[in-house]
Amino acid sequence: MNKYRQNNLLIALIGWGAILFSAEALIYYTRWFLPLLTSGHSFVAPPVNIPELWFMLMIGSNLIFLAVGMLLLRLHRKYLKSGYFEKDSLHILDWVTILSLCLAFLGVIQTIFENFNELHTEGWVSVWSTSNGLFRFFTRLLILKAPQTMYFLFAAIMWAVRQFVVQALNVKKENEAFI
Repeated sequence: MNKYRQNNLLIALIGWGAILFSAEALIYYTRWFLPLLTSGHSFVAPPVNIPELWFMLMIGSNLIFLAVGMLLLRLHRKYLKSGYFEKDSLHILDWVTILSLCLAFLGVIQTIFENFNELHTEGWVSVWSTSNGLFRFFTRLLILKAPQTMYFLFAAIMWAVRQFVVQALNVKKENEAFI
C-alpha cells in the first residue's frame, strides 16, 4: 500500500513540475516578447530573421505543454477517484494525443525556421539538386539535430492507451449487460 501511495505522489509531482516549468517558461518568453514588440530589439532571441515568430512558437509550445500537464493531472485524478478510466477519460486522451502532435509540428516549424539559412537555395538548379538538398536538410535537422520523435512516440503511446481503454470499456459494458 505504501508503494502505491509513493507512485501516486511521484506522478503528481511530475505533473505539477511540468505545469510549473511550463508556466515559468511562458512567463519568461512573454516577458521578453513584449519589449521586442515595443522597441523592436530582443536580447534573448537567437539570431533569426523574424524573432517575433520565434517568440510566438516558444509561447505556443509552452501553452501546449501547460495544457498537456493539466490534462494529464485531470486524467490521473479521475483514475484515482474511480480506480479505472471512464468514458470521459477518452476525450482527455484524445486531446493529449492531438496536443502532442501539435507540439511535434511546432517543433518542426521552429527547427526549420531557426536553420533556414542552411537550406542553400542558391544551389537549386535542377530537380535532383533540389530534392537532394531538401533531403539532406530535413535528415540533418529533423532526425539528427532536433528530432521530434519523442512527441510522436508520446502521441502513439496515448493513442494505444486510448485503444486499450475503449476495449476495456466495451468488456465492462458487456459484463454489466450480462449481469
